[in-house]
Amino acid sequence: MNMNNLKFELIIAYYKRPKIVLNALESIIKSTYDNWHLTFVDDSGDDSFKETFLNFGFDKSKIDYTPILMSDDEKINIGGSIFGKYVNEAIQNTDADIIILICDDDALFPNYMENLNKFYNENPDKMWGYSHVKFFNPETQHYLESTEKPSDKTFNTSNLNDYTSPIHPSCKVDSSQVSFRKNAFTQTKLWYPYPHTKDLDRNVFEKLYTQIGLCHFTNCYGQYKGWFANQLGVRARQGNGDFIK
Repeated sequence: MNMNNLKFELIIAYYKRPKIVLNALESIIKSTYDNWHLTFVDDSGDDSFKETFLNFGFDKSKIDYTPILMSDDEKINIGGSIFGKYVNEAIQNTDADIIILICDDDALFPNYMENLNKFYNENPDKMWGYSHVKFFNPETQHYLESTEKPSDKTFNTSNLNDYTSPIHPSCKVDSSQVSFRKNAFTQTKLWYPYPHTKDLDRNVFEKLYTQIGLCHFTNCYGQYKGWFANQLGVRARQGNGDFIK
């Protein structure tokens, strides 16, 4: 079959992790697949990471930096982060075919987009898919030091690689494991809610499942998953108990 060279929109969700996020940036630079655009959504409340990001070594025509200039107190007052607003805008405005959200403590396998290109070309009816992950502790390890199980034995062992069949992904896989066709959003008119912080991915997974059905295994490893005891870090709490993230 003729293989289309699908374009990917990568969206990094960043919150005050200037050293840890370097794993994600490096992994994108080293990808074996070149047809992508990167939107970096900085939810830290300032643009202090902007210079580092813009000078990291990316082709500047392939990246956008989007700061959310709101303090944690301002987010608390309105009920949460408006990160979802900027994710929606990135999806709406991109000319890409496939969407991948990347947490700031994760990283991509070098051939992930290459494998997804194959999966979505071979399965034109599939609207979303999930991959398997390997684990690393970004506080102490480089992402290439990843293992099949979390190395921190004091932290709960994950079951994120337990599935290979079509699933409802909510509470089964992490947001970083899932990729979507752009039209999973544009056709259903389902978008990331905002202001909203806690369980943002679960909210979206639940809605998409009702509209487009099961999420399918892409038959590949996709991301190096940051997994560490201090994963949530210090977050300002909203009145309803949610974390600002």
